[in-house]
Amino acid sequence: MNLTRTRLGLYLASALLWACGDVEIKPDSRSGEDFERAGASQLFFDKLTDDYVDGPNGDNTDWKFFKVPAKGFLKVTVYWDTKDVDATAEIRDRFGAIIQNWVHSKEVEKDEQEMKVEPGTHFIRLHVDKKASVYTMDVTFQAFDTDASDEAIPEAVGGDDLLGEPIPEAMPAEPIPGKPRPRPAGKPAPRPAAAPAGGSVEGTIFRILAGPNNKGSIVTLNVGEEKGIRIGNQGQIWCPAGGALPGGTINVTKVNAKSATAVTAVSPQQIGNCRDVKVNAQ
Repeated sequence: MNLTRTRLGLYLASALLWACGDVEIKPDSRSGEDFERAGASQLFFDKLTDDYVDGPNGDNTDWKFFKVPAKGFLKVTVYWDTKDVDATAEIRDRFGAIIQNWVHSKEVEKDEQEMKVEPGTHFIRLHVDKKASVYTMDVTFQAFDTDASDEAIPEAVGGDDLLGEPIPEAMPAEPIPGKPRPRPAGKPAPRPAAAPAGGSVEGTIFRILAGPNNKGSIVTLNVGEEKGIRIGNQGQIWCPAGGALPGGTINVTKVNAKSATAVTAVSPQQIGNCRDVKVNAQ
């Protein structure tokens, strides 16, 4: 990773400190306010943040904080300019409890960690002992209900999807001339007793997980066996503005009475708010 002017300035400052002579420097004596949790600086999702740690010159520890708006998955990536830095890291919840920690491997240039998180303020603590490095931190967040199960889909009261909107009831599909059929705001459409044989069913994605090795996605739908869905059925993901999501073909791999699990080649980020599906029932 190329040094920015800010990074170069940090390195020059470090060199000047070394030039001052052999003065005993205590750990964290020059860390600034962010050496403890109370002085943590704020991070924002999907925005790169540069900073610097310097163990030999007393800037051993950095604390950061960010606000998680809902249940979901968090991904933290730290890019190190000095690959062999002796760094350790912790992620803590709003109560200060450690929910993830790791030691930087000197064979790689970046650390990547993923975890489930609850709503609330979270903290990241980085610490070095004998090394110094500029680092870049990237924090991303994907909201979804981590407690949702394949069977827990209330028919009467509905629930909350990943966008915090009511999950619409399943309904049979009609011919789609370029976009999904609109639904009245705040009022779920009536659901029929069953889908016609050989027809198709519209449903909604209410849960998204990254696929194995972060390839593709695993989605959970609010339509299942009662609506004629079977293992092996295929379907398509549709977007709110109309039109099918490119590459958004789904293949049903598991079916329950009121829900189904399917796989798709597109990532959770590509799916975004494209949550409508049309499944070909056989």
